[in-house]
Amino acid sequence: MGKRIRLDKSTLGGTRLSASLVDTIEELPNGKYDIFIEKVGYVRSLSQNRLFWMWMAQLEYWSGTPRKVWHDHYVSLFVPPTKHGTSDLSTEAMRHLMNQIHADALVEWGVNLPLPDDSDLFYEFVEEFKFK
Repeated sequence: MGKRIRLDKSTLGGTRLSASLVDTIEELPNGKYDIFIEKVGYVRSLSQNRLFWMWMAQLEYWSGTPRKVWHDHYVSLFVPPTKHGTSDLSTEAMRHLMNQIHADALVEWGVNLPLPDDSDLFYEFVEEFKFK
């Protein structure tokens, strides 16, 4: 099991670590390790999650493939292996994931997933997929 060290960096307070990085590394048993540095942010918003699942419903409707399969496909394709799905992604990471999904659906499958900026088209999409 990994150990988490929290890094807090600010222009006023400088840089603080919750534990010594060197000591933590020295305590590890021999082997190979990956070190990830991730910006801590707010967990993805409910509206992001809702739009994500409406997109999965649209892909299910379009392809006949269950939305859970689409979910698993995109999680395995774009979510870092340190995460277990989308529930612990920050709003920024979720926005990045949604941009990747939007681009992939359009390029790979020819499906244009509606964005909130699409106004009337997006409103019709929400009305059609909000309860699916």
